[in-house]
Amino acid sequence: MLRLDGADQLIDNSITIGAPSDNEAAIIGELSIKKINDGWVGHVEGGPVEVKIENENIEILIDSRDLAGFVFFRRLSGKYSDNTMSGSFTIEGTTENPEYGGIWSATRKKVKIRNTESNPKDLSGIWTPAPGVDFRKYSMDLTDKAQAWHDDYIDHYDQPNVRCVSPGIVAIVAWGAYPFEVLNSDNRLTFLYEVDSEIRRIYLDDKEPPEYYPASGMGFSNGYWDGDELIIETQMLEGNVRDFRGEPISEGARMHERYSISEDGGTLSAVITLLDPDNYKQPPIRRRKWVKNPKTEIYPYECDPDSFYRQMYNENKLDMYFERSHRRQIN
Repeated sequence: MLRLDGADQLIDNSITIGAPSDNEAAIIGELSIKKINDGWVGHVEGGPVEVKIENENIEILIDSRDLAGFVFFRRLSGKYSDNTMSGSFTIEGTTENPEYGGIWSATRKKVKIRNTESNPKDLSGIWTPAPGVDFRKYSMDLTDKAQAWHDDYIDHYDQPNVRCVSPGIVAIVAWGAYPFEVLNSDNRLTFLYEVDSEIRRIYLDDKEPPEYYPASGMGFSNGYWDGDELIIETQMLEGNVRDFRGEPISEGARMHERYSISEDGGTLSAVITLLDPDNYKQPPIRRRKWVKNPKTEIYPYECDPDSFYRQMYNENKLDMYFERSHRRQIN
């Protein structure tokens, strides 16, 4: 039996939310539950969730957002036994795009051991977004420092991309709303992102960043093959924000990505984890999926910053914007 009553008991599970029909992809995430004093502390994809456990019954309340940004909740009710949990879930709250209830299940997460025998796959080609498997978890478990910074965040003034500044690789990969192209060469993969026309080089030969290499929104990326999965580790990130909510990324944070390709070579999936203990008590996790699309192109990305500053001028808010310049410097 799975014991849940230990003071330090930690339960890590892979959780699956069933789709309303066989034609829609299931939602996949990571659930952890820990007993602290007389209560339970839970996280899904690194973000806090409410957990209630009584006898063999379990209830989990997860905040999420729909594709239009509206916040809603999934209420999971079910039972646990041995190393599994399962039940049904309902949707609470108003969404612009339809969200449906259904069934859910969770199994204890297995410790993954690195496969020392690499089996590189061909990822070259153009990849376009596919229906996601992401929970779109809304809130993250911020540290006190990060929460204080976030409380003063105003998205329209502080968000980089509204003034045509690249949001950086963490946001670009996590958004997953634009296509990108992968070019394969000796000891290097090159990712060409349509959004902000960004270019990313992933070195496969253990290349170290030069001592003069500056921190940037795109960072410095190394990759290796764990069996047939591509692992990318990114360092040298500058201070930035994680997504449209403005949750901060500290300079010195790292990003871990795990890419896998389907057997037919047509679908690419990724699990993206941000490692930033200065700002997050639990690492935020996002999941993305793309399909190979040889019929499209990577188009020029057009953005006119004048529209942003013109609006500030017309609304007599330029002084306020400049007074908030410190909000665009994150250490």
